[in-house]
Amino acid sequence: MTKKKTIKPNDEIQVVHEPLGTYEPHRIKIFKSFQELNDYELQEMANLSPEIILQDLRNFINIAYGMHGYNPDNLPKNHSIKTIQKA
Repeated sequence: MTKKKTIKPNDEIQVVHEPLGTYEPHRIKIFKSFQELNDYELQEMANLSPEIILQDLRNFINIAYGMHGYNPDNLPKNHSIKTIQKA
């Protein structure tokens, strides 16, 4: 049997406060239809710059191939491709 801890009135109670600046206002959007959702997503993608789109693509490739620690400022000079043949 475990003992329950009782809090007495003179015990110090610690309160954790979340930083309010980390949350963006109006993050949740409600759409009336899937078509409205698709139109919104297309508009948001159209607002992105080509550089941001390429950076996102590079991040997806890194995740897909498990390339953790990719540094665009320190790219390898030599590239090689290895093929493995099954016996």
